Amino acid sequence: MVKSWNDMVDEAKAQTTAVTPAQAHQSLQDNRDALLIDVRDAESVPQDQRSPDTVMISLGYLPMRADLEVPEQLRDPRLADRSRQVIVT
Repeated sequence: MVKSWNDMVDEAKAQTTAVTPAQAHQSLQDNRDALLIDVRDAESVPQDQRSPDTVMISLGYLPMRADLEVPEQLRDPRLADRSRQVIVT
């Protein structure tokens, strides 16, 4: 049986934890290896409104950048460590 979009969303939600901005900030303070990803299109976010610690990866590109099966030049090496905490906004 083919999974529906809603089935895939429900599975993803079951594997993720929502956090408040304050909790995200604390996680980043507690874990210096944590990665904060902003999924807005970089062109839509003025440079002066970007945190220097935030990685800009557009939502549409995020699955490809994290996929270890695609050619290396298409991946983001910061996403290779599957044990690394990732916070997405």
